[in-house]
Amino acid sequence: MSDEHGSNRIAVVGMGIRLPGAGRDLDRFWHDIENGVEAMTFFERAELNAWGVSDETVDRPNFVPARSVLADYDRFDGRLFGYSPQDSLLMDPQQRILLECAWSALEHAGRPPIAPDGNRIAVHVGTGMNVYLLDLLWPNERAVRNAGGLLTRMSSVSDHAATRIAYKLNLQGPAFAVQSACSTSLVAVHLAVQSLLTYDADLALAGGASIAPPTRRGYLYEPGGISSPDGRCRPFDQHAQGTVGADGAGIVVLKRLEDAVRDGDTVHAVILGSAVANDGARKAGYTAPGPEGQAAAIRSALSVADVDPDTIGYLETHGTGTALGDPIEISALREVFGVDRGGRPPCSLGALKSTMGHLDSASGVAGLIKTVLALKHRTIPPVAHFTAPNPALELEKSVFTVPTRATEWPEIDGVRRAGVSSFGIGGTNAHVVLEEAPALPRTGRRSRVGIELLLVSGKTEEAAAESLARVRDAVADIDPADLPDLAHTLRTGRVEFPWRGYFVRTTDEPLRSLRPVRRATPEAARRGVAYFLTGSGRMPGSPIMYDRDRVFRQYFDLGYAAIGHLGRHPDPVVKERVTRFAIGVAWCQALRRYGVHPVAMTGVGVGAVAAACAAGALSFEQGVDLALRRPSADSRLAVPKTPLHSPVDGRPIAAELVTDLGYWASRFDEPNDGRFAPPTLVGPDPAAWLEIGCQTIPHVEGTEPEMSNGYDKLLTSVGLLWELGIGGPWDAELDHGLRRVPAPGYPFARTRHYFEIPAAKGKDL
Repeated sequence: MSDEHGSNRIAVVGMGIRLPGAGRDLDRFWHDIENGVEAMTFFERAELNAWGVSDETVDRPNFVPARSVLADYDRFDGRLFGYSPQDSLLMDPQQRILLECAWSALEHAGRPPIAPDGNRIAVHVGTGMNVYLLDLLWPNERAVRNAGGLLTRMSSVSDHAATRIAYKLNLQGPAFAVQSACSTSLVAVHLAVQSLLTYDADLALAGGASIAPPTRRGYLYEPGGISSPDGRCRPFDQHAQGTVGADGAGIVVLKRLEDAVRDGDTVHAVILGSAVANDGARKAGYTAPGPEGQAAAIRSALSVADVDPDTIGYLETHGTGTALGDPIEISALREVFGVDRGGRPPCSLGALKSTMGHLDSASGVAGLIKTVLALKHRTIPPVAHFTAPNPALELEKSVFTVPTRATEWPEIDGVRRAGVSSFGIGGTNAHVVLEEAPALPRTGRRSRVGIELLLVSGKTEEAAAESLARVRDAVADIDPADLPDLAHTLRTGRVEFPWRGYFVRTTDEPLRSLRPVRRATPEAARRGVAYFLTGSGRMPGSPIMYDRDRVFRQYFDLGYAAIGHLGRHPDPVVKERVTRFAIGVAWCQALRRYGVHPVAMTGVGVGAVAAACAAGALSFEQGVDLALRRPSADSRLAVPKTPLHSPVDGRPIAAELVTDLGYWASRFDEPNDGRFAPPTLVGPDPAAWLEIGCQTIPHVEGTEPEMSNGYDKLLTSVGLLWELGIGGPWDAELDHGLRRVPAPGYPFARTRHYFEIPAAKGKDL
């Protein structure tokens, strides 16, 4: 490669899964992989009977009551996606789970799952056969009749898997379903890579799902077939006799590496190249694998990546553990990798099917995600159930080894690289070449004191409350240096829902207790927030705010510069007036950078003049001159952008007074006891008040938040207002250099949408 961030390299920036044992948890998935934890479930007779499997079938000697299954396979947060209970019930569970995986993967990438208009985000996904339609929906004649033919078809056929995601998440790049049997999801990854390299898309989702209802939990073993006689898959082992079915789904988010680096994305691994080929007729039969076709796909991917096969340290194989498949796969690999590595470490083989079984249409992307995690952890994972190699593989004459425990992943020629294979019945073979993510320098704002505002929201009160609890758990032990990235991701990489909560984390203080979430309303947003500038409080104000915010510091320094012109012994009254004026304006300007714009302002004494300046009636220089008691006679004032109100009766200040320099000069001398007692404004009452003196203090009905320092109070004010629906985008400068990082995702509601199992009628598999 001419450049480690070259335009032909693709970054994996997000991942979303639903896998047996791990659920949606990538960390749990890696734990199970690293420790060889098997996800297989063996079912009891009563369970099978309840799912429609007859005693006659269960008693057959070749019946194997095993499958890797998902928890909550029948649950779906239809409300989140705008589906009615009836529509959710009709929809293929594979497409429902893919929708949730797409949402999770985009959140993992630090992207709002519902994209803004004008995006170029592609979707390439596929599903397995819709067995839910055959076993549960179709037998329910009444439900099918009530739904009608069109809705039933649109809810059931795989054609809509990609376009459904694109519609619900507003993704406006290429979107189409992919179908190539077992290799579906890795072919989808290849197509997503191509859409990025041809600039059809700037971001791409790729993956697949394969989920069968409980009626398929168990199978009949056939000697010489693909299924295992005992419910366990033993790839490359001397006792290998087949694989076992599994349910699951996965989606990855891909982006051109140079764009990901530029945009501050977390890069989990890099795709160097990918390829797809077909066996054609060069095999024993349609369902048989072909070594020439497999070798062609692997060789092409390595060529595209411009990578020496001897630098590949790990291969995630198709690894079915069948008597026919394993020898052919090793034969194809030997053809590409040869029999000598020139003294380099051997290439380790991996096989997800050893712990999880065969995920069918989702197997390729699951293997890819497993390999990305292995690269991140720099660990070669084990192959479960491996005791001794199948003699037919002749591994002793190859460059390959089968690890039986997790080991440190050594570099080869200074780098860690891997390959991922997925081969479909019918002969479509896919291979992807991966490399560990490049080391990227840490940039962005860092502070001596870690204080950040973390925002969460949910479509329901329960979802928002659970999200808030997840965030609190996530920040409990976080490195203070990582806190700004986490806060940035939660604020810019999530959908804003009506139910909202916030959490201010100050890393040198104990964790605070959580406050109840509240619902933002259009009415509160319309009423907005008003400012009352008291011009009081203990100086010097907030040293942390001075340190953290450039604009606050700028206005504060301008005030002190003006004092400096008064000589070595300035009048203390004048000095205090200038200082308080500067601090009041500084707070208002800082709040503006955090998206807070008042609907009205009022104030007392110095605070009144600071309010006039912040509202745009007079310039900062004019205000300083007034505080110094040296107003310029020819100064002209402007009509303020924000209405200014009297603190006495709440009425708007008359236009002739607002533009009268003498009026503002006189306001310095009005009585001020420093207490916060805002008037009821003439017109709609604001939904909240901010009291601004030497610090800012929020006043929201029913709220007494815990706060410690000035910057904490600013963030708390912003958080409280955001809960109400008040506030706008932050100044882009505040996000400069910050990165998108994995952060707690949306807690999907576990609502059951599933037809009941038909009564057992001697059903055979």
